[in-house]
Amino acid sequence: MREFSQGETIYESGMKDIVGYVVSGAVKLVTFLPDGRSNIIGIIEAPGFFGRIFGVATEFTIEAASNVIVACFERSAFEAQLVADPELEHFIHMENLHQLDEAHERILVLACTSVIERVSTFMVLKLLAGSDEDRKAGVVHVPINRRDFAAYLATTEESVSRSIQALVRRGTIAVINSANFRILKRADLIAISRQDEDYLREMVRSRGGKKPAGPVASAAWRDSYGARRAESATGTIVTAE
Repeated sequence: MREFSQGETIYESGMKDIVGYVVSGAVKLVTFLPDGRSNIIGIIEAPGFFGRIFGVATEFTIEAASNVIVACFERSAFEAQLVADPELEHFIHMENLHQLDEAHERILVLACTSVIERVSTFMVLKLLAGSDEDRKAGVVHVPINRRDFAAYLATTEESVSRSIQALVRRGTIAVINSANFRILKRADLIAISRQDEDYLREMVRSRGGKKPAGPVASAAWRDSYGARRAESATGTIVTAE
């Protein structure tokens, strides 16, 4: 396991290709434009995988969106283990489908015509996909800071702040802290988002809501992986402590 502080680079082009498993926190997938500007093209929260398997090298820079704990594996060794472990292979398949569904949700958010609609749609989706406890309490967790949140929504930090303040003044939401919000008027938030709640609910339901931790979260699995890797000499785990 390795710990990374918010903003640290976990992987970038030119480094040895890895597969990473986010144990806690969140990472962001970043691309850079020729003029030096950056785009956040994805957020992966724990539990979740990043990295390309059985394909070309990862073309994104992976940065810690918050303080994170990540298990990193050399890609060739992980691919060999994937072939030998049907449970892991199934989990990776489901993870890929989950990330594809999240990409569809982001497209829906970015299709909104105003920033306040994007913020509201994002919060409704996060609420519907949250734990039973969070849904009951109306709590929404935003796993990234305000600047990254604005970049994720393809707008400015000032526009996001104005939208959140407008929702607070309406009594629609309350700010718990910089990363957590409480939905006070769910129907109002959905109305502002201009989305169909049944459609959003079905979208979240189809991907099964919150992901299970999966086999890699198990210390026993990692120990077994290390032992089998050493026996077969298929590769090296970058970090497995």
